[in-house]
Amino acid sequence: MPRLPRLEAPGKYFPLGGPVPPEDLVGRERYIQASVERLLDGQNLLVAGPRRIGKTSVMFEVLRRLRKKGANTAYVDVLGATSLRGLGERLADSLLQQQTGLARTMEHAKAVASGAKLTAKVRYEHIELAIELAREQNELKFFEAALELPQTLASRAKRRVVVTFDEFQAASRLHPRIFDIMRARLQPQRAVAYVFLGSEAGLLEALFTTKSEPFYRFAVAHDLADPTGHRFGIDPEDWHLYIRKKLGARGITMSEALVDDLLDRTGGHPQDTMQVSAELYYFMRDAGVRTVTTQLLALAYEQALRELERAFALIWADLGKQKYQQAVAKRVGRSEVLFQSTAELPRIEVLRALDAMRARGLVLRVGRGRYEFVEPMFADYVRRLDSAMMAP
Repeated sequence: MPRLPRLEAPGKYFPLGGPVPPEDLVGRERYIQASVERLLDGQNLLVAGPRRIGKTSVMFEVLRRLRKKGANTAYVDVLGATSLRGLGERLADSLLQQQTGLARTMEHAKAVASGAKLTAKVRYEHIELAIELAREQNELKFFEAALELPQTLASRAKRRVVVTFDEFQAASRLHPRIFDIMRARLQPQRAVAYVFLGSEAGLLEALFTTKSEPFYRFAVAHDLADPTGHRFGIDPEDWHLYIRKKLGARGITMSEALVDDLLDRTGGHPQDTMQVSAELYYFMRDAGVRTVTTQLLALAYEQALRELERAFALIWADLGKQKYQQAVAKRVGRSEVLFQSTAELPRIEVLRALDAMRARGLVLRVGRGRYEFVEPMFADYVRRLDSAMMAP
């Protein structure tokens, strides 16, 4: 049998480790369209969910389509900011990039504010707002001025402005009253819509649903999961079409039953399904065969689990920082009785551990006294921890 040509690395053919191209956003079209329409109408959205399920990739596509419709957009990674000024600069850079064509507009503005001359690439009217910001030395006043920049741009350009804050809950570490400050500046804005993303669903949802919190009812929850009950908002049929089409483009066939097997193993988790598919493609290519077998799928799954082991180990170590969480996690992974009180694991501690894991988006309640890990491959990792090593 002829050997398949070595064409592309699996990480590129089945995208991993970063924003996914639009053509690889499996089963997200209706969600993307609905998001675009709501944001153009001025509705603020809350998108909470665990990491690695595609929130950022989906939102990048939403912002791209909004720009095509004439809106100005900004994307701010809150997790990367280390101060109020840093967060304000990230917001200003992202907002002004469409006007100036510069990725780091504030760096140029600070240089001009210090007496440097403008480069030939930048016109003063494009960088004027940034220069005004750069001259503000007080960190809190700078941050407040940056928060007003979206409305200023919207008023000048007569266009809708849409701002996305990713990992929004992380802002709490920058200032004890940051959410009060932000709400006071954002609430009066009428031509701006905001999207708040976050992986710690419990914390983020509490921020927008608790009456005593500043952002109470400021945004509408817009979950990636769909009303039909698909956990990650992706119909298995969409995965079937995508996986078989992608492999088929390389002359590889895969039966519907084996695609079902793959989805059973990953639970349809977006990143994990991509990871196993990528490893499967790699094994098929190296083996020089064109028909997926049960054995090759099993090998691909084991290799994907090894690739994910480092990330899973970090989660597990983090659970170990609080007493009882690892013990409860093992019960969840093995589908054991959770609320059987023992001297080693009191009922109240089980409840506390479950609440903490739910807040982090690790587990979800599936029935009375029954919980599952959101990510089936992590559940498999937990079940194997008592073994001497991961399966070969």
